Amino acid sequence: MEPSFPALAAARAYAALEAAVRDRIDRLTARVCPGCPSPCCRSCYCRRTFENPWYRWVNRVGAPLAPPPDWRETRHPFGLGPRGCEIRAGRYVFCYSYNCRRLLGALETREARRAFQALSDLLLHPNRLPDGRLLHELGPGARLSRGDVEEIGRRVAEARRALSALEASGMLAPTGRCLNPTSRTP
Repeated sequence: MEPSFPALAAARAYAALEAAVRDRIDRLTARVCPGCPSPCCRSCYCRRTFENPWYRWVNRVGAPLAPPPDWRETRHPFGLGPRGCEIRAGRYVFCYSYNCRRLLGALETREARRAFQALSDLLLHPNRLPDGRLLHELGPGARLSRGDVEEIGRRVAEARRALSALEASGMLAPTGRCLNPTSRTP
């Protein structure tokens, strides 16, 4: 059944897009990031999920993760688990779009690196609201208008079509295939 509440529909569509992007990205990060001597995950990024009303809503309707009781003060990246980020929905948008040299170096070709970067940037598309605000900058208590929600839904649909085109290009690994880092990875 299609939800009638527009914000719920937009949050579910965003969570579904995020899951599709995350599943593809995690196949590479799960191989490269655990051995990294200086992981890029920081507690301030984890907190953004629960301080930001949009990410908190997506987390709640997508794949809820309850933060630890001390989430506002902790210096430990509480979303980081042994298999990578445990925040499965509503993850801070730049956690997807930041790709270090080590991560990109694990991809064998320039085309694969470009495709991976394009994949990583897909969640930035729904980030801009009609009035110029950015979803990732919303603070506690911020509200979204019906027009904002409609724009998010439209931009999520556009990003979904871009993901389909990227998958059809053949530059991404087929679904279910783990991406292996090459010997060039430091």
